[in-house]
Amino acid sequence: MSASKIEVSGSYLIKAMLVVGGILAFLYIGATLLLPLVVAAIIAILLDKPTQKLQQWGLPSWLAISISIVLMVVIFLLLSWFIGSQINIIVDDWPTIKDKSTEKLNALSEWANETLNWEYKDYINNNKRLVEKLEGLASSAVSSFVNLLSQSLIIFVYIVLLLMQKSMFIRFFKKLTSDAVAMTGLLSGAATIISSYLFGKSKIMVMLFVIYYLGFMLGSVPYALFLALFAALFSIIPYVGNIIGGGLALMLSYLYAGTTPALIVLAVISAAQLLENYILTPWIIGDETGLNPFITVFGIILFSMIWGTVGAIIALPIIGVIKVIFEHTKGMEAYAFLLKKED
Repeated sequence: MSASKIEVSGSYLIKAMLVVGGILAFLYIGATLLLPLVVAAIIAILLDKPTQKLQQWGLPSWLAISISIVLMVVIFLLLSWFIGSQINIIVDDWPTIKDKSTEKLNALSEWANETLNWEYKDYINNNKRLVEKLEGLASSAVSSFVNLLSQSLIIFVYIVLLLMQKSMFIRFFKKLTSDAVAMTGLLSGAATIISSYLFGKSKIMVMLFVIYYLGFMLGSVPYALFLALFAALFSIIPYVGNIIGGGLALMLSYLYAGTTPALIVLAVISAAQLLENYILTPWIIGDETGLNPFITVFGIILFSMIWGTVGAIIALPIIGVIKVIFEHTKGMEAYAFLLKKED
């Protein structure tokens, strides 16, 4: 008796591959046009909550939108000034940090040569190149944000227009389908995922920053404020961000100050991660996105390749919205199941 076989249409597979490939190519090639629009849409959804609150207090729509945008600009400028001041401190001390890093790497390589019998030839030149590569990676990450900041004016215009014409866009999406109730549920679910996740993540980042800073200060770790800020900001990227932020903070503290400060950084970050994973995230965010961990990591890597560091930050809200779209679309249930975390 022959085993039953699954019927797969070759034309369907080809069409699916072409569609997926076309979308990825469109996202990559059209990054200059699409990235500011996507970022503006996410920020507009975040600002819609305080805007609605102000309107409930009796303020007219234009005034509520204006106050929300002004608050956003003030918070952005304060955060930019704070981050910029810390980066300037690191930049001023960078020659010293670079020399100490090279010295530490040389000592580590020499120890490996003598103790472990590793034949690591020309390790001094290799270590210099390693430091230069790390410097290059930092520059590429910063350039991704600088590129986005250079488009801040158009993002600002998009945000204002999206908030002012919110009802028009909602009516447009409802006209795309005969089932207005299903489309309302889709739009509501997408907005909830974006706002709940990012607002929750912002609260967690602030708490982590306080924990990191107090721990680093008590341990007399150099550049405590910068390292705490750096590690907390990168925590917005699930899974990968904690490794990158904590790893670079650990590396910088070791290369500049030595083993003891590095161990303090490791202990503080490890304790903070346990607190975040088992207390802060379940309490503040819960299981709002409900995404498969594999899809989460894959999506972060994919969007970081397409849109850089900013892409990695906004990857999870985008994938969450895609999951909601699949859940509310007939014939896409299997794809929604693939994105969803198992119960």
